[in-house]
Amino acid sequence: MAKREDIEVIRNIRRYKRKYYTNLLLRGLIWTLACLLGVFLVLAFAEYLAHFSSRVRTLLFFGFSGLALVILYVWVLRPLGFLFSITKPLTDEEAAQRIGAYFPEVRDKLLNVLQLQQLAISNPLAAAGVRQKSAEISTVHFDAAVDYSSNRQYLRYLLPPLALLLLAAFFLPELITDSTKRLVSYQQEFKPVAPFQFQLLNDDMQAFRNEDFTLKLQFAGSTVPQTAYMVTAEGRRIKMQREGNYFSHTFPKVQEAKSFHFEAAGFESDDYTIALAERPDLKGFRVKLQYPQYLGKDPAVLDNTGSFQVPEGTQVQWQFFTAATDSLRLRFSQDSISLKGAPGREQQLLFSKTMLASQSYQVELKNRWSQNKEAIEYQLEVIPDRHPQVSLNRFSDTLLYNYVILAGNVSDDYGLSRLQVHYRLSKGNKEEGRYKTISLPLQRSNLSQTYYYRWQLDSLGIAAGDRLEYFVQVWDNDGVNGAKASRTGVYMLKLPDAKEVEEQISKAEQQTQNQLDENLKQARQLKDQLKKAEERMRGKNQLNYQDEKVLQDLVEERRKLEEAVKKLQEQQEMLNEQKKRFDQQQDEKIAEKAEQLRQLMDELLDEETKKLYEELQKLLEEKSNPDDLRNVLEKLNRKENNLEKELERTLELFKRMKFEDKLEKNIDKLEEMSQEQEELSKQSEEKNADSEELKQKQQELNEEFKELEQEMQEMQKLNQDLKNPNSMEDTNQEQQEIKKQQEQSEQMLEEAKPKKASKPQQKAAEQMRQMQQKMKQMQGGMEMESLQENLDHLRDIVDNLVKLSFDQEALMKEFREVNQSDPRFVELGQKQLKFKDDAVIMEDSLRSLAERVFQIRSFVTREVDNMNRYMEESVEAIKERKKGVAAGKQQFAMTSMNNLALLLDDILQQMQQQMADAMGNPQKGQQKGQKPTLGQMQQQLNERISELKKGGKSGRELSEELARMAAEQERIREALKEMQEKFGKDGKLPGGEGLQKMMEQTETELVNKKLSRELVERQQEIQTRLLEAEKAMLERELDEERKGETAKDYNKQAPKALEEYLKQKEREIELIRSVPPKLNPFYKDEINNYFKRLEQ
Repeated sequence: MAKREDIEVIRNIRRYKRKYYTNLLLRGLIWTLACLLGVFLVLAFAEYLAHFSSRVRTLLFFGFSGLALVILYVWVLRPLGFLFSITKPLTDEEAAQRIGAYFPEVRDKLLNVLQLQQLAISNPLAAAGVRQKSAEISTVHFDAAVDYSSNRQYLRYLLPPLALLLLAAFFLPELITDSTKRLVSYQQEFKPVAPFQFQLLNDDMQAFRNEDFTLKLQFAGSTVPQTAYMVTAEGRRIKMQREGNYFSHTFPKVQEAKSFHFEAAGFESDDYTIALAERPDLKGFRVKLQYPQYLGKDPAVLDNTGSFQVPEGTQVQWQFFTAATDSLRLRFSQDSISLKGAPGREQQLLFSKTMLASQSYQVELKNRWSQNKEAIEYQLEVIPDRHPQVSLNRFSDTLLYNYVILAGNVSDDYGLSRLQVHYRLSKGNKEEGRYKTISLPLQRSNLSQTYYYRWQLDSLGIAAGDRLEYFVQVWDNDGVNGAKASRTGVYMLKLPDAKEVEEQISKAEQQTQNQLDENLKQARQLKDQLKKAEERMRGKNQLNYQDEKVLQDLVEERRKLEEAVKKLQEQQEMLNEQKKRFDQQQDEKIAEKAEQLRQLMDELLDEETKKLYEELQKLLEEKSNPDDLRNVLEKLNRKENNLEKELERTLELFKRMKFEDKLEKNIDKLEEMSQEQEELSKQSEEKNADSEELKQKQQELNEEFKELEQEMQEMQKLNQDLKNPNSMEDTNQEQQEIKKQQEQSEQMLEEAKPKKASKPQQKAAEQMRQMQQKMKQMQGGMEMESLQENLDHLRDIVDNLVKLSFDQEALMKEFREVNQSDPRFVELGQKQLKFKDDAVIMEDSLRSLAERVFQIRSFVTREVDNMNRYMEESVEAIKERKKGVAAGKQQFAMTSMNNLALLLDDILQQMQQQMADAMGNPQKGQQKGQKPTLGQMQQQLNERISELKKGGKSGRELSEELARMAAEQERIREALKEMQEKFGKDGKLPGGEGLQKMMEQTETELVNKKLSRELVERQQEIQTRLLEAEKAMLERELDEERKGETAKDYNKQAPKALEEYLKQKEREIELIRSVPPKLNPFYKDEINNYFKRLEQ
């Protein structure tokens, strides 16, 4: 029996039910859409017009939602449930009834089939009936009973709301969109829609902490309001500022997120929110500077200073303190470096770099929101280690060429390491290729300093005609690039050749002579002024203004004369030094005379005269009695008279020395020229002699002889200028013959006949030798004649002095015995007057002799002046009947005579020794030897005093011996004074303090014939201290020899132009002492610059 589902009828019924439910679903969908669209349009239109509140919209939303659910369930979900048998569908019987209603002819049959089907399972007959009935209705399609087109009638309910929806969406879309949005967002409050639009102009609604944020609002529409407000979430209403066609409001220093909306003309905008972001922030930074080691500077730390200066080679470490920074980039001019950070927290970022060049750099901070707002840019200036600077001021000894003074400034920005002098010496035409060096002292820590170096050239073996090239070079202490050097230009010092030296010396001699003439004129003018002043003062009880002015002018003229004499002394000293330096062949006698002349010039200004002028000045200032002034003027007149005579004598001696020096040089030149001429003669005799070369040499010799002729003429003129000219032989014939022979030889050489030229050359050489011998004999004759004449003259003076001394002593004794009222008193006075006249004659003779004899010192002539003064004063006292005064002055006069006699006797012995040396036959008992020292002379004198004290002599013999001892003590005292001036510092010799006063006391006691025990003890002390002084002097001389320089060299004053360098050097030394050694070099440099500015 067939299964039930296989029956076609059953399948046909199932198709019907499926179509039936599908049709039911279709109809439900149409009704659902029609109902929901209709309700939606009603609600939307109502919301559009009414703008319901949130509560009403909530009711409408949930009401519409409930209605939609009901409709969907009834018209959509139930048919779907039936369709998919989720819910119980129609039974077959109910479906058969519905089908039978549509198909009446099958209604009963279909029901019978369904009923028989239940019986067909057990009843075959029923099954057969089912098959029969089924066959009858199998041709009928039951699903035809369901007509889908029947649903068209329901579309009339769907199309109106759908049409309304489309029209609204096209013409009034906000009716659908805005209303729907408000209904759906039922919890949100919606503002009334304004007739204009709120347009927020800010592209980014993100603000950064601690920065201002400006809102910009603009209205769009046909009608726009004139004011606008910003309303915060807290309800605060803030009027916005209008700026043109938009409104703005600035939130200062935003610290948190901001919520707000706008209001205008009663309408509100949507709510807005300003989000808060963190901008990367540089809280601060620190720069650590590690300077190059050679600078000696401590590390430095700079806080929050990005632009700075550093020396080249400094290692710079940046330490950045950041917040909200993901990364930091240091962008330099040539490269950059990135440093990664930890987002969202404060941190430190480190970076180091050694700086070698100036450059700018930027600091760029970055996080997920932004970069740093403002550019962070700094300038890092690298100060390069500059080249050191050096300047040179040179001062050469252009007279003696003994030294070169190098002075200047050296400086560097960080320090100096070396300072050297580079030099090379060229001998004649030969040039040394390599430079030698001398290191100069340098204060390495002093950035700017002066240097001063006295370069003694004698250590180089420099001689006339040599050339010295030199420069100064300094090195800095650059520890980065290596020490850099700077140097001055190359300077040259050329020593004059022999001819130039001779010209310089001749010029210096002429300048000295001119200065002597000028000084003599000044002395004469001063003496005339003194006489006029003395005459002006006579008979005056009070001085007027004009008198005082005359005396003041007198003092001023004396000051000028002193300056002129000092200048003369300097010139003479330099002249002597020049001759010693360059004139290696200078005659010893001439050199000795030059030194004696220098001593005479040094003694022109005596201390006593200076004190008299100081006394005169003091009397003028105190308005003293004219009698006191006349007394001083009288003494000055005598002193100035002596100065005038000493200047005359010095000038005459200088001229005589020039003549003798010129004569000696001409003799030497003749000898040299004769040798050269003879050598040229030998060259002319050679076979391969070059006539042109020989001719040139002969021409040079001819020119030299012409120059010699001029020198001979100058020598003749010098001799004629002397007060007592020497008798000279005429050499004109020899000169003419020599010239003739030289001209002949030159003519022969022009004709290329050197052998024939040899004969006149040989003859010229022979005549030169003869002329030289003739002049040499003349020189010796003049010397011997002069010596003999001077000896005779001096011997007469000494004899007359001794006689005058004895006569004065006898007269002095007679005066002591005679009474003032005795007629013999006048007779004795006349006798004293005669002695005075004899003394004046003796003075004239002595001064005349002094103009020829160099050995006579100035103190000899001063002693003559003292003798005459005492005798004049004695005469005046006799006239006034002052017996005691007259006797005292006679005693002093006699002492001066005795002193003069002894001094002149010593000079007489020297001249006798000189004559004996000149004759080559020293006198007996006067062998040449070393001059005794002062200590030895004092010892001999002390022994003589001790022997004399023991007795054995009396009367005239005793007086004469005491006078000699007093004179000997004076000689020792004068020698001690000279030694102190020469070797002592400020005139003080160790151990020699007070010695001169002790010696003067001895002289006084000897003159007064006081031979006491105290005198002997004093003499022993004088001897002991003299020995100490000589020992100290010897040690000093040895020390100076070890240093290779003489005391005179060291005592020379530096050129005035260098005084400022020396002062500045002293200030620098004090500055180094005053600046703490650990002070930062920067501040040391600043202090140096400060002192430089003070000096400007």
